[in-house]
Amino acid sequence: MRILFLSSIFPHGTARVTGTFNLELCRAFAPEHDVRVVAPRSFIDVWRTRRENRAADRWVTETTGINASYPSYFYTPGIARSLYGESMWWSVRRHLGRVVEQFHPETIVSYWAHPDGEVALRTAQPLGIPSVVIIGGSDVLLLPNDRRRRPKIQSVLRQSSAVMTVSEGLRRSVIDLGADPSRVHTIYQGVDDQLFFPGDADAARRRLSLPTDRRLLLWVGRMVEVKGLDTLIAAFDLARQKQSDLHLLLVGDGPLRAAVRSDVERRGLSNHVTFTGTQLPTQLPDWYRAADLFVLSSLSEGLPNVLREAVACGRPFVSTDVGSVRELAESQPGSPFAELVPVGDTAAMAIAIERVLRPEYLAVARSVSCRSWRDTAQDLVSLIRNLCGDVPALIENNEIVPHENTV
Repeated sequence: MRILFLSSIFPHGTARVTGTFNLELCRAFAPEHDVRVVAPRSFIDVWRTRRENRAADRWVTETTGINASYPSYFYTPGIARSLYGESMWWSVRRHLGRVVEQFHPETIVSYWAHPDGEVALRTAQPLGIPSVVIIGGSDVLLLPNDRRRRPKIQSVLRQSSAVMTVSEGLRRSVIDLGADPSRVHTIYQGVDDQLFFPGDADAARRRLSLPTDRRLLLWVGRMVEVKGLDTLIAAFDLARQKQSDLHLLLVGDGPLRAAVRSDVERRGLSNHVTFTGTQLPTQLPDWYRAADLFVLSSLSEGLPNVLREAVACGRPFVSTDVGSVRELAESQPGSPFAELVPVGDTAAMAIAIERVLRPEYLAVARSVSCRSWRDTAQDLVSLIRNLCGDVPALIENNEIVPHENTV
């Protein structure tokens, strides 16, 4: 099958950790299918990295063999968000036309409802091929709060041949926005099982030059407001007052890094919090394995893949009870390996950290199995073939029949 994947959330040479999950999905398609990627880049991003653009745009193709192109698109930052789909379409339509003429896709898969999903839909409809949009979380949980943008998102969800959600909670949200339930399918994302698996914690700490006499808490992500890092730092401060051997690792970067560092310094935690900066996906497994506990403090999420990666490496977690995190946390009935707390509740998070550091949580976490990206790709291809009229064994009554280990 010839699959055209379209999303602006996709890595390139100057943003190698952006949308790595989309790259992993495309890599999982590639052994059995022809894959072409169009990943529009905003004119602002292109301008900021203009000196490195030529090498940046070749990085994915040169390192993975997947043909990826990065047309520039114009938009109006912060205003007229309802027109972002129009802006992206008119910016990249000629590039897409050339790709379609050369590649002759049988389906278009996009990630993110708007604007990416709108552009994919506009491309697929004249060709008479299925358009499947993958929902990530905030595109249906937060963006529809903009009353002008909401109808655009709803139109994409209603007109797409199928909508793939990465959790049941997101499936319900998509249906609440007016999508036909029979066309909304939950297909859980996977992890790279060649990278993310349990390993020796002490060996990982030695490789990373981390102390072996402290209990390490790990956070991974982009330092933006929605990640609730103020709650995490406050909770860590409380937890450390009872357990002085705790140390927090913050893996990632973002616009709030300076503010987070100031908060850490104000609380006198500078010697107990490490800012590692951004790490490549190939470097992350050791950070997970080195930690005693993974923490997530977000105000809003779908079902973040960092939690899957942590669990795949055998680590328990504490998280705010947001989005569909509960689907993962409760995937082992009667055998807890995680605790959920209310958003913004620092005291509850501190207590949960103390509880989940007990050995029994780690023992359960090490026994949990996670899906691979091969499973995700196989289920999505089955869905697409069903849309094309070729109904495979994995489709029954318009529902995806999950693999074992469905979370």
